[in-house]
Amino acid sequence: MQKLPAVHLLRGHAAAAAVVSLVLLAWTGVLLVTRGTPAAETAARTALVALVLGVSWCAHRASLRLSGLDRYLWRVVSVAVLGSCALFASTGWRGWLAGSAQEGSAQPLDTALLLVVVGATLACTAPLLWSTNTPAGAVRDAVDCALLTAVAATGAWYLVFAGQPATGDVGPLTAPTALAVLAELVAAVVAAQTAVRTRSLHPGLVLLSVGGACLVVGDLAAAALSGSGQRPPGDVVQWCWAVASALMLAGAVTARRSAGRAGSSPAAAPTLLSGAAAPCTAVVLALVSSLPAVLSGAPAGQTGSWLHLTVLVLLVVRTTLLVLDGERLTRGLERLVETRTRTLSSEERRFAALVVHSADVVGVVDPDGTLSYASPAVEHIFGTRPEELVGRSVLSLLTGSAPGSPPVDEALREVLEGRCSRREVRATLPLAGGRLITVDVTLTDLRDDPAVRGVVLNAHDVTEAVRLHDELGRQAFSDALTDLPNRALFTDRLEHALRGRGTRGPVEVLYLDLDGFKAVNDTLGHDAGDELLVAVAHRLRAVVREGDTVARLGGDEFAVLLDETAGGQEAENLAQRVCDAVRRPFTVRGVEVHVATSVGIASTRTAGRDVQQLLRGADLAMYHAKSQRQGGHASYHPRMHEQLTERVQLEADLHRAVREGEFRVVYQPLVDMGTGGVSGVEALVRWHHPQRGVVPPAAFIPLAEATGLIDAIGAFVLREACHQVAAWRQEVPGAEDMRLSVNLSGVQLADPHLTGQVLAVLEETGLPATALVLEVTESMIVDQDQTALDGLNALRAHGIRLAVDDFGTGYSSLSYLHRLPVDILKIDKSFVDRLTSDGDLSLVDAIISMAGSLDLATVAEGIEHEHQRAALAAQGCSTGQGYHFSPPVEPHLLPGLVVDALRPARAGQPGQTGRPEQTGQTGQTGQTGQTGAPTAEVAR
Repeated sequence: MQKLPAVHLLRGHAAAAAVVSLVLLAWTGVLLVTRGTPAAETAARTALVALVLGVSWCAHRASLRLSGLDRYLWRVVSVAVLGSCALFASTGWRGWLAGSAQEGSAQPLDTALLLVVVGATLACTAPLLWSTNTPAGAVRDAVDCALLTAVAATGAWYLVFAGQPATGDVGPLTAPTALAVLAELVAAVVAAQTAVRTRSLHPGLVLLSVGGACLVVGDLAAAALSGSGQRPPGDVVQWCWAVASALMLAGAVTARRSAGRAGSSPAAAPTLLSGAAAPCTAVVLALVSSLPAVLSGAPAGQTGSWLHLTVLVLLVVRTTLLVLDGERLTRGLERLVETRTRTLSSEERRFAALVVHSADVVGVVDPDGTLSYASPAVEHIFGTRPEELVGRSVLSLLTGSAPGSPPVDEALREVLEGRCSRREVRATLPLAGGRLITVDVTLTDLRDDPAVRGVVLNAHDVTEAVRLHDELGRQAFSDALTDLPNRALFTDRLEHALRGRGTRGPVEVLYLDLDGFKAVNDTLGHDAGDELLVAVAHRLRAVVREGDTVARLGGDEFAVLLDETAGGQEAENLAQRVCDAVRRPFTVRGVEVHVATSVGIASTRTAGRDVQQLLRGADLAMYHAKSQRQGGHASYHPRMHEQLTERVQLEADLHRAVREGEFRVVYQPLVDMGTGGVSGVEALVRWHHPQRGVVPPAAFIPLAEATGLIDAIGAFVLREACHQVAAWRQEVPGAEDMRLSVNLSGVQLADPHLTGQVLAVLEETGLPATALVLEVTESMIVDQDQTALDGLNALRAHGIRLAVDDFGTGYSSLSYLHRLPVDILKIDKSFVDRLTSDGDLSLVDAIISMAGSLDLATVAEGIEHEHQRAALAAQGCSTGQGYHFSPPVEPHLLPGLVVDALRPARAGQPGQTGRPEQTGQTGQTGQTGQTGAPTAEVAR
């Protein structure tokens, strides 16, 4: 655990007290034991010498543990004490130890030893002088030490020896004694200087100072008594020396023990006051010490005169140095003041330039509300020169406020009345010419500042920032193209309506997209599509009620949020108005464009009270309306969600069926109406679902087209049928010229790779191109672009024939028959059904006649009765297919039908084939039987 500084201090004091107590106790013991014996004085002095040597050794050890000025101080003490012992040795220490003062005083001083002692003392004192930062500081410290030493010597001379008889001019003080006293004074002065420089009252330093004082007092007392002709009392003098040595020894021990805990004492920076301390102290001490001698009229003598002269010279030198220091400090202060003045002036000019050239208005408002200062920026922002505003009320400049902010006059009144020290307000201000600007005004109360004495006004023009903020907010919640609310704003308003409507009625949403928008984009370009969307947005705004929200959700999708409906026919009426408005033709870039829209309606009564539930319900209703007919509308019903779930499951099953090969191909014969032979077959696809059984083509063909799986299914049917027919042409009698009809979907027809794929299958299977017939509907042909039509022409060029399926039920114009490579017209079953026993042949006759005039073959679909066959044959129809001849059959049954057709017709009915017993195995058939089942083609 780390000990507190107070604990360390107490431990240091305890150690010092223990040392002093032990030394004095030992000294007392020596005196008591040897008292009254001849050897008493010798023993006491011997112990004293040992004690002094111990002081020197401990001081040296302390200097090794310390650093800085403390190290030099204790080194001086060690050398000085050791020098005293050397002096004793040089002046007859044997006699002194034996108690013979005469012997000690008779020995001359060894000059060389004296020089060594003085040199060592000065050498130890020099580091103190060199520790200063500058040479001038070293000279100043040296003069201070010399001056204080001279003053102390002068004081000692006057207080102790003045007026006593003297031999020579040295007086009663012998040279060795004087030198010892001088060394002690130097040590005391160095200690004092160290204390002043380090500003420290370390216990070791205090003990050293007190011990030095006792030592000086003892030496001076001995010298004074000897000079008066009296033998100095040994006990008193020796006790002084013993106490002094004990204190110095304790100080050395304390300094050494505290060396590891206290850092070195750094030198304090010299100041003018600290520089004047030494001269002032010297003058005071000199006057006090010489005052008794002057009052008594005692002569100073030659020694006193020299001491006075030395003090005077050193005082003059120190005063000169002090004056020079003062001038140096003055010059430094002047340079510092000049530098700071230039800095302040530069900063003042800098801040003035910032204010002058700032884009913000800075002004000072007096307590009465008048403007006492305005920066030049006021002219740029408000269009008024600053001098025209000074002296006027600030409210004449700042009138108005932004929404949600207090007026400027109210904010200024609060600041002037002391209710707040700072106030910020936004104001919208009219300027000349009717222009409005928005500024942020900050009012700061600085009336207590003597340099201001007013309210500081800062005005920052935020007009562009506010405009940009509003624009970003508008963009975040508005559609950039149509300027309608976007999905985010529509959702927010829908959430607000759901929270606030309560029980006042249902919340209803209309969801719609454009039927035919993709065709506009693909034919006229995306710019035309954008123009169409803008026009649609204008029409939607025109037909909705006031308060309804029309939004563009993305692409060609729009939504309408109805406001305050009663839940009756309002939503359906609005949906019908929307459909009628969009159905009207648009003019886009000079071209008349026709599009339609399918609208889905969702209400909280059926779709739930959640935003996503409402939008999902309206979306489902829209797709339900689209599946019924284009340009219609439908309301959401929970059954639609079930249908969607079923559709998703069916789509997953359809992917699996394509992957695992669950599709099969069946074939329905095409019969020559004249001979009754099988001239060809139509390939029809069947899906055998592992759980549902046979899935009707009408249930999965549209889904396959929507998901893109129709390509894989169509490729499978084409390859499988070509393989099968090619084999029959080789193996079955009567099938040598059999042709194959395969239905194409709109997706396949739009595929630019269709020609290459068909030719690759023909090459792979060996089926001649002239044996393949591709069937398409009228609407598919009309809806394709030129690329698809070029593909059909390429197929026709290779010998593949093209048949128009369900002719007469689609596109009303017959012009495409002249520009398309059509070879065969297939008469739809709806026309064949009109051939009753009464013989209504008008429509069929027209189709057959038109085909004959265009050199086109005809195929009648859905023949179920003999009278239908007979009527068609009589009109010249070349080929027929239907349940009257055969339903679609499995591949292994068809060869039997072909062979049976070669036999003579039974019961005088040419062309009727025998029906296989296994027809029920085909499941859902492609042509209608007696039940009228719909035609099943791969394309539909």
